[in-house]
Amino acid sequence: MSAEDRFRIFVRPLLNESSYRLEKELVNVTLRLIMEGETHVPDTLTRIRVLPTVSVVGQKEKVYRNDQGSAILEIYVKFLPKGSSDVSSVLKLVKLIKGLPGVKIVRVLAVAGSPVMFKGKPIIV
Repeated sequence: MSAEDRFRIFVRPLLNESSYRLEKELVNVTLRLIMEGETHVPDTLTRIRVLPTVSVVGQKEKVYRNDQGSAILEIYVKFLPKGSSDVSSVLKLVKLIKGLPGVKIVRVLAVAGSPVMFKGKPIIV
């Protein structure tokens, strides 16, 4: 048996099961935020970035400001869910985002790239 074969059999599995790897995968959530018109978007995104479990936040499209004085923003958030249920983790995250200054409504558009409903209705907080 060559040294490469021994490496493949004995060492590689240890590297893949390393304590340095995350136990869970990051969850990617696409959200639509409806905010007060004067809300500063970069500050809102920064506030989301510092929320617990959040890893990455990005803006999907340009901010739309409507005639009623609201700003509409689509974003994606990658976060590390806590607990066993991704749904409860998403709901907790959405409630944290809703509590930020200037955020009026948060709607979940997709989780892991798939449209999502909760009890047959869209998730709107």
